[in-house]
Amino acid sequence: MWYNSAMSEMITFDSGLRLIVTPNPAVRSASVGVFVKAGSVYERPEQGGISHLLEHMLFKGTKKRTAFDIANEIDSLGAQINAYTAKSSTCYHTLSRDVHAAECMEVLADMYFDATFLSDEFAKERKVVLEELAESEDTPDDLCLEKLSSAFFKGHALGRSILGTAATLKEMRPEDLTAYRDSHYVSGGTVISVAGNVTVDDARGMVTELFEKRFGERAAASPVGTVSAAEVKGGFSHRKKQIEQTHIAFAFPGLAYDSNRAMAMRMLAAVFGMEMSSRLFQSVREKRGLCYSIMGYPSFYENNGSFVIYTSVNPGRVEEAVAAIRHEIDLIVADGITEEELKKGREQLVTGMVLGQESTSAMMKAYGRHAMMTGELYDMDEKIAEIESVTRDDVLALAREVFVFDKMAASCVAPEIEDVRKMMKECTDEKHG
Repeated sequence: MWYNSAMSEMITFDSGLRLIVTPNPAVRSASVGVFVKAGSVYERPEQGGISHLLEHMLFKGTKKRTAFDIANEIDSLGAQINAYTAKSSTCYHTLSRDVHAAECMEVLADMYFDATFLSDEFAKERKVVLEELAESEDTPDDLCLEKLSSAFFKGHALGRSILGTAATLKEMRPEDLTAYRDSHYVSGGTVISVAGNVTVDDARGMVTELFEKRFGERAAASPVGTVSAAEVKGGFSHRKKQIEQTHIAFAFPGLAYDSNRAMAMRMLAAVFGMEMSSRLFQSVREKRGLCYSIMGYPSFYENNGSFVIYTSVNPGRVEEAVAAIRHEIDLIVADGITEEELKKGREQLVTGMVLGQESTSAMMKAYGRHAMMTGELYDMDEKIAEIESVTRDDVLALAREVFVFDKMAASCVAPEIEDVRKMMKECTDEKHG
């Protein structure tokens, strides 16, 4: 059964809290997400990583629950609970049978309002996050992409790591988290997204009792403003590591989340680098056997965006791989995509959206993130219509706007560093092979 956007509803409470409900009576599950406007782009430099550390600490106990109680109660319901911190938001979410939606939401509300940040728990969890930071340093693909972000968004908040740094984390105290929570976890900076077999009236009732009536002094507007547009100048960042492969990545100018050309960007990515039949995959992996995995994809932010290409190759074949990537860029900038690729891309994008409707978790996240980014209700039918309206000329124009080498940033994590940015810029047709 097709559930169109008319079945979804956004409710704004008197406090400024927003609720998004996406009912689906064809399933027996329910997903609840609490989105907060707290992420690395809103942190001061000395606060680096506080949003992420706070996310961890909400699971470490409340005034009436220990960390074990939180996990045990959710497990006893056969449910799942998790969270993630992004550049511009933090999300706490559960997935359960529909009959347990209210119980899961009550646990999330308890964590949101009454996390305690006890000193001993704080000390332990800060060590955990420091280990997570160290692990990211030992994960070359993560490290390569982190270095790429810092180069591309140099001097801008988007270039900061979500995890923070060892130096900033070691300076944090429980009272810092309390102050940050009390200022950012407020009604005007919070969106609750519910998807699954839950009616709008039931969701409104749960949120009224568990959230709206409890804000008190935290019934306030979000303290954060609009994220500024970054001045993209290009750059190169690297890390020398004794590993088997050379990890390389490139970032080009992209589009903001709410751009009316976002679907043309997704089409470009589908054809160029997101699928097994994409040009990058077929050329660099299938035809030349240069890598195991390669991808080209867009990242969308408020007033900002990027288009990223990432792969890892044998150190002796870096120049060949870069030349092969450059060749595919030159081809799509010169001629765009074919009618067959456009049709295939449409099917891939629309099918991905339609199949996503079968996951209450995916719907909860999509609708919640959209409300956080735009303040509006996500319209699935509108997005599908946008995909269907994308033309070959749209994709060609966008490719020529994206692949600007003077604004390109690059990163390299390898046993011996190679300036892949310079290599990419200086590629010639003779090297394309």
